[in-house]
Amino acid sequence: MKAHVLHEPELEFRAGNRHIDPRHGISVFGPADADSPSAPHQISVALVGSAQAMDGIRNWLQRCQGPIEAKETKPGQENLHQPFPGFSLDSEFGAELVFDDALIREIPERQLRRLSRADAVSATTDAVEIYADAARSLAETGRCRVVICARPEELNDRENLRLSADGTGENEEEPEEREAGGDFHDLLKAATLTLPAPLQLMRRETWTGIPTRTGGQGVRLLQDEATRAWNLHTALYYKAGGTPWRMKRHSSDLATCYIGVSFYRAASGEELHTAVAQVFNERGDGVVVRGGTAQISKSDRQPHLVLSDARRLLLDALAEYRSTHGHQPARIVVHKTSSFTPGEIDGFHEAADERDIDHVDMLWIQRRGAPHLYRTGQLPPLRGTTVQLDARSLLLYTRGSVPYFRTYPGMYVPQPLLIRPASRGTDLLLAGTDILALSKMNWNNAQLDERDPLTLRTAYRVGSILKHVPFDARIATRYAYYM
Repeated sequence: MKAHVLHEPELEFRAGNRHIDPRHGISVFGPADADSPSAPHQISVALVGSAQAMDGIRNWLQRCQGPIEAKETKPGQENLHQPFPGFSLDSEFGAELVFDDALIREIPERQLRRLSRADAVSATTDAVEIYADAARSLAETGRCRVVICARPEELNDRENLRLSADGTGENEEEPEEREAGGDFHDLLKAATLTLPAPLQLMRRETWTGIPTRTGGQGVRLLQDEATRAWNLHTALYYKAGGTPWRMKRHSSDLATCYIGVSFYRAASGEELHTAVAQVFNERGDGVVVRGGTAQISKSDRQPHLVLSDARRLLLDALAEYRSTHGHQPARIVVHKTSSFTPGEIDGFHEAADERDIDHVDMLWIQRRGAPHLYRTGQLPPLRGTTVQLDARSLLLYTRGSVPYFRTYPGMYVPQPLLIRPASRGTDLLLAGTDILALSKMNWNNAQLDERDPLTLRTAYRVGSILKHVPFDARIATRYAYYM
């Protein structure tokens, strides 16, 4: 048994320039679509929140038009924290936020005080209604690309109990933490899926730089100002229709469609699980497709699709892909966090055959229970470390020590992913390389070393929002509405 370390995947930026770090790539070259006629050079934003919050947000965003210095680091680790170049037409971003006093909806203090006096469930329900109505009135004018909502401080819902380090208000926690209940973030996103513009939530500490206490009285972890600026403006650029960076492609590479398949249970408490597919190309352009009802397997107690529903889900996903990109992919890669049943395998193959697609890889990616590796010294294994355990399983560290940072940037012992293909013809190292590259496609976080590939991360987010949407209701297909 021998370990192999994959090269850190490069990303593409303006004019095809490449680098491994999204922040360095944008700072030096600019966003991947900077020269495209469709690039969002002027991003009109609307604001929803208290008068104090909107003033604070606007002042801080105007400060972010100029450069922000990086957090001080140890000698030799300067790449770990990088300065923010500023978000303006003159910066490498080549884009600016445009404010309009007519695109502001102030939430009266009277309504916010009422939220603080109500119980958590009632307050969250009322807050969602108030903010959704305000966002709707702004988005339906057709004059804004993104609606920024300041999360009401008066709420003490489940979301406010978490010690998230992400001050943007867009949650990045583990999927298990989003299984039960509903919070303001998920419910508000669910209520606004059909609006002409996506939402961006912000917490007060993002623009004040002052850590706040959670409902459990812990102090919420806060990133440095440059990192907060990177994460927020990258998200705004993407939500406005931009492409901050894309996966590197060679001319000989097959056009690939990456699909994450997941299941969610409606918030009503019904035992039925609904399938959903997140469909992406190499650029990270993503669409969401809702599928049929899954059945709980007696063998592993996990939801699975019957053959006909698996076939239908993939056909619908490919139809959305073709509608978005104008062509069919030459290769399909399907990711799941549960095993593939014979019915699912046959159903996905039937759909691929109907569209004359020869290359299909199905990968079961396990996030828990994989064996750990150890290396000499105090630091964990390098990011990209792989070990082929047998002919059908690969261990992959997507978090770990990063030579570019000269340290391990995490707080906890990294857990590797265990990758198991559904068929013997899968190239395990290619599968691992794809997953490592997909782990960098997160526009809520400009760090280069996320743990989960885009296909799985979106599955958690999409399911936590769609569980609050009636099955027959119309939903947004753009992933920007769910992040």
